[in-house]
Amino acid sequence: MKIKDLTWLEDIFNNINLKNLPHGVIITGPEGLGKKLLAKEIATKLLLNKNSNEANIDLIDSENHPDLFLINKEKILLRHITFRKNKWDDEKGYRNVNDFLSITPSIAQNKVAIILNAQTMNDESQNALLKSLEEPAPNTFIILTTNRPKSLLQTIYSRCQVINIPQLSTNKLNEWLIAKGISDMNSTNFPSFSTPLSIYKDIENNKHMNFNNFIKIISDFIENKSDINKSIKEISILDISLIMKINYLIEFLKIILKSKLLSEDLSGVYMKYNSSRFNNLKISNLLNDLNNLRYDYFKVPQINETHILNYFLSELKNSIKI
Repeated sequence: MKIKDLTWLEDIFNNINLKNLPHGVIITGPEGLGKKLLAKEIATKLLLNKNSNEANIDLIDSENHPDLFLINKEKILLRHITFRKNKWDDEKGYRNVNDFLSITPSIAQNKVAIILNAQTMNDESQNALLKSLEEPAPNTFIILTTNRPKSLLQTIYSRCQVINIPQLSTNKLNEWLIAKGISDMNSTNFPSFSTPLSIYKDIENNKHMNFNNFIKIISDFIENKSDINKSIKEISILDISLIMKINYLIEFLKIILKSKLLSEDLSGVYMKYNSSRFNNLKISNLLNDLNNLRYDYFKVPQINETHILNYFLSELKNSIKI
């Protein structure tokens, strides 16, 4: 997709003062709102050719522009930021951000480093990046994207302009889906934290029923239609990560707790919970446990999924009665 396909990004981009842009930019927002697209659009405007004063679009789109260094890794390591002897990367070799920015632009007026998933950098990597932020070489820019707020060192934030991409409202999200030709489902078929591109990708990959299937498995277990071993097996084979399963469970508990607190009737797959009985404090405590687990997951991702599911399903069975 192009930025023109994402109207919310166009509005943000048009408000960026490219003539007075600081050397560091942080684009933050949930996964699936187009942070990479926005980063590349900004980079395109900064990488105007020295001679033609136009961007070399083909080189940028293919990520082969000599003055663009893009890091798109599941985890950003120290060797990606600064040179480390004998630390070879299969994609980048010994190339790194700091060395790249220290060299004069080749064909463009500026040099741009884009670091996606910057929230995965540890403190050592971030401190190495500070060298290029605190003493930037002329005509150099660093654009970072992160999907978790406050996930970087404060010293990083203090040297960058932060561009936040907020979650879309339900109406705007549904309007966008209709504009993309998707009319047989809307945002209510997905968790409230779902974003336009994540929904679009799930539909393309035939994963759009994952959330509803998850809720059905949970409900069948609570209603004693399925035992714990079968339920864990069914959840485990869903084509989603453990962190997404945790997010789904948090969403489920939030929905039924909110309904009870506000005396609002539920509909669809949740209708049966209008007559359910549970202690508000117990559900709140479960939510706290899940949120703590989600936080720990990013620090220690080697968590035993079966153990986690067994614990929380048991707690659900003891807490909710239909």
